Amino acid sequence: MSSLIKYFLLLVVLLSTFSCGSYRSVPYFQNSADFDGSNGPGHYDLKIKPKDELTIFVFSGNDEEAVSIFNIREPRELSNNNNRISVSGSSKRHLYLVDNDGNINFPILGSIHVEGLTLDSINSKIKQLVSPYLQPEADCVVNTYIENYVITVMGEVKTPNTFTMSRPEVTVLEALAMAGDMTIYGKRDNVKILRELPDGSYEVHELDMRDANILNSPYYYLQQRDIVYVEPNEAMVQESKIGRTTQLWIRGAAITISLGSLLFRVLQ
Repeated sequence: MSSLIKYFLLLVVLLSTFSCGSYRSVPYFQNSADFDGSNGPGHYDLKIKPKDELTIFVFSGNDEEAVSIFNIREPRELSNNNNRISVSGSSKRHLYLVDNDGNINFPILGSIHVEGLTLDSINSKIKQLVSPYLQPEADCVVNTYIENYVITVMGEVKTPNTFTMSRPEVTVLEALAMAGDMTIYGKRDNVKILRELPDGSYEVHELDMRDANILNSPYYYLQQRDIVYVEPNEAMVQESKIGRTTQLWIRGAAITISLGSLLFRVLQ
């Protein structure tokens, strides 16, 4: 009986060793106890790029008629009945496309350069340009929104997809969470961020999700049209070569043979 206990304990130790080795590659922020967040990027403000689509509203509580010329509303559907054009449905918001030079074409004001500006900066700029057209005592509020702020998450995540963001401040952790988090086969130490540059080319940056210092990275906050790619680990690569089901059978057979061999030696 003592021999059986000895071999059983040996088996437990071996299995624990293998488990710990694989476990260390899974958790995020393994050095969080030593993390210093004082050097982080701080509050993030999205900056406008070419190809962005914006909606811009100009409001005034006491000069509504004057500001109406700056608010374009597009009909949803037009129909022609007996040579009479009618509009059905409510109007939809007008989208201002940022061209390759970083400009939008705004009613009355013409071309306005917005590339590199935050949404708040655009609000201030348009408010300043609109003010001469309003009564001196008129109040004016400008609200700008980005409509095509999308992030793509692909690779070893549970639900790869392209997500449209409802707010202009999204982190790589939030993007992974929206995609159902990484699978156990995703490489935590090499999550790639693909980011489009102004000239249309891409830069690639790698994040080690096991390291809490990613919170200080300039790539922690995602920009519009960023792509997050999770690479498969070696286990997934090997399984893809022979099939996941076959791999599980091989593992099961190996464990069974090992246990059978151990019991045979103990019972001899």
